[in-house]
Amino acid sequence: MLIFYRILIILMLVWGTLYLAAEPAYSVHLYLIALYLFVTYFELSGNPFHRWVYHLLILLLLANAGMQFFFMGEPNVLSGFVSLFFAFFAWQAVRRLSR
Repeated sequence: MLIFYRILIILMLVWGTLYLAAEPAYSVHLYLIALYLFVTYFELSGNPFHRWVYHLLILLLLANAGMQFFFMGEPNVLSGFVSLFFAFFAWQAVRRLSR
């Protein structure tokens, strides 16, 4: 399971780098997905980050969703919903860690 997360993190970083010049907003979206997967990887391996890292990740994912929904010339609704779902999952992780 953890190897799957490593592969996804590397794929998102490579894919984001490939889109960096052509579509920078989509590249940022892919980098944030990689960041979420990185944080989740360490949570699953038993070494979670501090709560403020999760709060920062939630804030960044919500800002990305707002950017994808409202501020893009051509809105990407699917990417916005993916960011919202990952922000929700990170919020659930914060609630789980506080117990």
